[in-house]
Amino acid sequence: MGIERGAQSPFLLTKTQKINAMETLDIIRESFEAWYNKVFKKDSHVSVAINYSDTQSLVIKAYHKIQLEVRLIGIENNKAYCTPILLLHENYNHGVTSEQEAKDGITKKLLTHLYSYKV
Repeated sequence: MGIERGAQSPFLLTKTQKINAMETLDIIRESFEAWYNKVFKKDSHVSVAINYSDTQSLVIKAYHKIQLEVRLIGIENNKAYCTPILLLHENYNHGVTSEQEAKDGITKKLLTHLYSYKV
């Protein structure tokens, strides 16, 4: 079988099928959670939380700070534990870069950091 010459790849997404950044973060969260629980926490599972924020706190209104934070949340001995794993942040100019482009960029950075994650 295979793909015929000139046929569109089944792995390409059309503009209407494009996955947004929040769906991508859910996929990353579920995958990292499954991997971490399989490798490290076989007896008591942890949940992975990815927090996203986009704030405008700088003097120049066009500049925004975008941030992604990854935390492990678990319960041991009837106590909840929250362990920060990764914090990414960067500034972007809202007049030059759209919020969606900034989300996509920081999501790519998150994937790069998680791919090279060392315990």
